[in-house]
Formats: sequence, structure tokens, C-alpha cells
Amino acid sequence: MQDLSWLTARPIAHRGFHNKEAGILENTPSAVKAAVENNFAIEVDLQQTKDGQVIVFHDPNLERLTHGEGKVIDFDLADLRNLSMRGSTDPMWTLQELLDLVDGKVPLVIEIKTLNLAEGQDGFIKTIAKILIDYKGSAAIKSFDPKMLRTMKDVAPQIPRGCISMTTLSENDHLHLTEHEIEKISWMVHMAGTDPHFVSFFVKDLPADGPSFLREFYGLPTMTWTVRTKEDRLNAAKHADQIVFEGFNPDEDPL
Repeated sequence: MQDLSWLTARPIAHRGFHNKEAGILENTPSAVKAAVENNFAIEVDLQQTKDGQVIVFHDPNLERLTHGEGKVIDFDLADLRNLSMRGSTDPMWTLQELLDLVDGKVPLVIEIKTLNLAEGQDGFIKTIAKILIDYKGSAAIKSFDPKMLRTMKDVAPQIPRGCISMTTLSENDHLHLTEHEIEKISWMVHMAGTDPHFVSFFVKDLPADGPSFLREFYGLPTMTWTVRTKEDRLNAAKHADQIVFEGFNPDEDPL
């Protein structure tokens, strides 16, 4: 059994230790550097480009975070690098560049975003696995999508993986899945096939039967997101082992 004590040792900065007012945008090198400087673990998100590159970016669309328009997956990496970010001088960057920057200084929790591709997403997962497998630092992946988790288990079982869930999921966010498959994600009944090392659950939905059962009987740590308020923190302290936070500094504002 892997030693995953690092997964719960330090609070996890949601999309890096970002601060939009200070020009530090989520999922950018500046946000990651700020988290490293404060010794926080880091959660980031991954998307795929048209030419199959893996970039650190949350949204499937460009409008909210950049001055571009359209879907990330419709652009090559070179084109995306030419886009300017809204309120930041940081460039668009890749998973490999993230790993080079962090270089094992703090743990990474990497959310693989669902691409909603009807033909499947195995290639995306295999590319991520190939990049991560040689990384010497502490890193785990997580996803809402059980198909992605199964593929990661098959191609790189040594990379720790977590299942993300909440009580109610939107079908619009998982268009490539059936209604039955979405229901299985909510209840986390795909566990036998995905064999996760931890659970990542929406803080507003805690306590919940699924993570409580897996925590008590299987010893799976519960990570909870996104913790922003004192109420969130108190709830997380009762029902989770780790927080993914934003909007405050847990070291400077302890409960």
C-alpha cells in the first residue's frame, strides 16, 4: 500500500494560491509560485489542445480567463500561447512546465477535466500518464469521470487517483455519459472498477453516505472542495481529512 500521508499533510490551494485583485490568476505560474512560497499543496486542472498537448487550464472555453473565444480543444498549443490572459501577464502553459516549476517542492493534486468526446478520452489519459510517470515529486490525479479513472488505473496504476463526486451532478457537464453512469458517479458505485486511493467531495454536500462509508470501512481519505467560508471549514473539519481552499490563508486564519 502506498504511503499517501503527504496528501493530507498541508492544505491544498485551489487552482494555486491565486488572487485576481493582485494579478495572480488561477492555474497560472504565478498562482503556483505563490502556493510553493507558502508551502501549500496545489490543485490544478488539465485540458487538452487540438494538437493533443496537455495544458493547465480549468474551463473548456476560453472566454472567462482569456481574451480569446471558443473551445480550448479547437486550438493548437501554439495558438493558445499567443492569447493574453484576463488580468494577468502569465502565458498559457503545459503540464510538463508545471512539473518543472514545482519540482517536488509541494504536492500536486491534478484534476483531469472531462472532454466530453464521444470517441473516448483514452489518448488524453495516456498522454498525462506518460508525463507524470517519471515525475519524482508527490502527485495524484482525480476526476469525476470513472472512465478516465479506469484508464489511468490500467495504464499507470502507481499514480494515486481520486474520484470526485457530489450529491447532484449536471448532465450538461458529462454529455458523453448516460444518465445511469452519472447516477453511479453521484453514489460512487464505480469503486470496484476504478479502485481510487481517495475521495474528493463537494463541501456543501457533506456529510454524505458515500464518502463516510469509504472513509470508515476502507480508510479512504476524504478531500473536500471548495472551502471558502468559516462554515465550510467547520464542516470540513468534522467530515473530511483535507481541504481544497481559496480566498484565505489557512495558516494566517486558523479555526
